[in-house]
Amino acid sequence: MKLFVFAFLISLNSLSDIGNLSLNSERSLYIVDGDSISLQMRIAGIDTPEIKQTCRKHANKVIDCGRLSKSYLQKLLKSIPGKIVIQPTDVDHYERILVRIFKGDTNIGKLMVESGMAFSYKETYRLEEDLAKSEKLGFWSFHTPPIEPYKWRKMGRH
Repeated sequence: MKLFVFAFLISLNSLSDIGNLSLNSERSLYIVDGDSISLQMRIAGIDTPEIKQTCRKHANKVIDCGRLSKSYLQKLLKSIPGKIVIQPTDVDHYERILVRIFKGDTNIGKLMVESGMAFSYKETYRLEEDLAKSEKLGFWSFHTPPIEPYKWRKMGRH
């Protein structure tokens, strides 16, 4: 929670450089209590397995790839040295703030794809995804990697 609050404060500092952020609804706000809100943000350029999405690391072992991706992101944010910098880029159709997130000089979204723990959203990190696949990194080393999250969502499994 402290990491999130710190990241939120950094993002507010970044927002002051680009002006006010406008949202069409309160959908991206999480009401903490009567005088505290948090913003729901999405890392731009990547898509990761949903929390309930499974895959097979080994032929006989089903695992939760969504939770694995989440814990990998948490590990990156804790282990990479430097300050967290959040750069708002847009607002998506769910009213989530799209952001690029850096830890030190490291682009976290790009690193997630390079490590095989996220899919490129459209063509953003397609080269990095192709390289991770060819080197069998992360999910790409699994017996059955997760299906692309947008396909999983279309099947109504969210």
